[in-house]
Amino acid sequence: MGIFRAIGTAHRTTWRRPQFYVLVVGAMQVSLLLIAIPVIRLLYGLVLLQTGLGSIAYDRISHVLRNPFADLTLLLIAGVAVVAITGELVTLFILASHHQDGDSTSFRLVLSQVWETIKKLVHPQGLLIIIYLILLLPLGQLGLTSILTKKVAVPPFVSEELSKSGTGSLLYGAFTLVVFYLNLRLILTLPLLGTTSAGVWRAFVTSWRLTRWRSLRIVGLLIILVIPAGLVGVLLALVTLAPTIAADQVRPAASPFLAAFGLSVWQISIFVITALLTIMIVQSLTAMMRDWLKRLPEDHRHTPTVNSYSEPTHFTARRRKQLCGVAAAALVLAFAATSIVNYQTMVRLVDTEETEIVAHRGFIAGGVENTLPALQAAAKAGADRVEFDVMETKDGKFVVMHDANLQRLAGKNLNVKDLTQDELTKITVRSDGMEAKIPSLEEWIQLSIQLNLPQLLEIKLHGGETPDLVPRLLAVLDHAGVTESYTYHTLSREVVDELKRLRPELVVGFIVPINFGGVPKVKADFLVIEQQSYSDQFIHQAWAAGYNVIVWTVDDEQQMRQYVNAAVEGIITDRPDLGVKARTDIAEDKGLTGRLSDAIERSASI
Repeated sequence: MGIFRAIGTAHRTTWRRPQFYVLVVGAMQVSLLLIAIPVIRLLYGLVLLQTGLGSIAYDRISHVLRNPFADLTLLLIAGVAVVAITGELVTLFILASHHQDGDSTSFRLVLSQVWETIKKLVHPQGLLIIIYLILLLPLGQLGLTSILTKKVAVPPFVSEELSKSGTGSLLYGAFTLVVFYLNLRLILTLPLLGTTSAGVWRAFVTSWRLTRWRSLRIVGLLIILVIPAGLVGVLLALVTLAPTIAADQVRPAASPFLAAFGLSVWQISIFVITALLTIMIVQSLTAMMRDWLKRLPEDHRHTPTVNSYSEPTHFTARRRKQLCGVAAAALVLAFAATSIVNYQTMVRLVDTEETEIVAHRGFIAGGVENTLPALQAAAKAGADRVEFDVMETKDGKFVVMHDANLQRLAGKNLNVKDLTQDELTKITVRSDGMEAKIPSLEEWIQLSIQLNLPQLLEIKLHGGETPDLVPRLLAVLDHAGVTESYTYHTLSREVVDELKRLRPELVVGFIVPINFGGVPKVKADFLVIEQQSYSDQFIHQAWAAGYNVIVWTVDDEQQMRQYVNAAVEGIITDRPDLGVKARTDIAEDKGLTGRLSDAIERSASI
């Protein structure tokens, strides 16, 4: 079966009853929100209770894994998530298969078939499904997604660090291609599990066999389906913005009402578009799979789980009217609820607090990271503060350096801990056609004083530090008279504790590159979280616990606007020039058009 024939089958089946499919997708989303997610949160709370933690941050993962009760609970969480995701996606494939046959369906019969599918997972092979659904499928981004896995992605700080070297870029590119290819080859696993007699392993094997020479067809199918949906989304965004644009110019007092109304229209419409796009993808994949299965040798085929239902479906006018009534009621309720929430949001966005723009290792467009030219460039770009890294040298002094090894920037396989300050400051580092010497901490401090530029000092550990690292560092800062004007952060809880013990008045942050729910318990004044761990819920929990929040490393201007609107304490960025511009644009924009546009783009990306 070719691409257009599969799309034709999907189109005929989907548009016979679009209200039904949208309601099904909506009902499953509500089920996840009201049942699966609360259960997972409850179980996760038990893990935190068993381990005495506020969250599972990167440095507490080993602590959790050493607790057998926590391990069992985490495995149970994975099981609940897999059952929920399987039920969500397999339901669509089951409906698609029977509707393409013209068979009638009922809630009871579909639930029975979903249950038979879930029972297949109660097997050692079910571990493969956990890996596939919770890790591989979300990373592939091929149209089969769940709200339970929307946060699953390669953390930006990992991809950004890898992209800073040729070898790292190649490795990351290879990883991305492998994940994409595996998803293409295994994309028929769930429909095979749900609509045929295949078990877990046979579903993987058969999907791999069916897609052997047909991967490009699947890519073409997805492109043809996604592009029109994207164009409709763009047109919808323009229509949604128009009333607020007019109100900002003519009657600003009406802008919050119109912006809230427009955002509600957008959110509901984009949900419908996404639901129908998902159904079209599911229907097309189902049609292709059913056709390709017939072409397999007899001994490799799988019989349908349910051959037929009692009678062909008769989608009567009365039933259609009932569906339209239910869909209309759901639409009104959704619109009312989102309008109330969105109005409150728009009123709050009129007056946002100022977010600090922090240049990450200086401004790397004007100098090699963590060098004096980068510091000067950050000042010129208008950064409010500069984040820089400090490491202890072999002779107990300090240099400004991020990497424990000099290979990436200096092309030398040497470790910072094995060299003295004098030796290190004679070494040239290079990046993007620029070069400079590694600066000592004293040189960095003096230039920051001359520039009158506040600093955020990160204490980096390489494993060979002296026991009195923190007192040594404070002595250098005290001598220069900048200790209390600087702020500090680190990946080490122990260093945070020692800084606050020796100097309680200092403003100290804890860096959290990976965090799973909740707020870490640490004696810090602020948390520095990687943007993958950010959520509205997290930031409000952090504020309630007494922490300010800084987000890193944010280089996309639209994301910068999101965090400025959310009133986070600061943004650490490689592009302080864009950060300053985004903040200035928001401050100068007294209307709500820009903020509505930000909200639309954010919900579209979600």
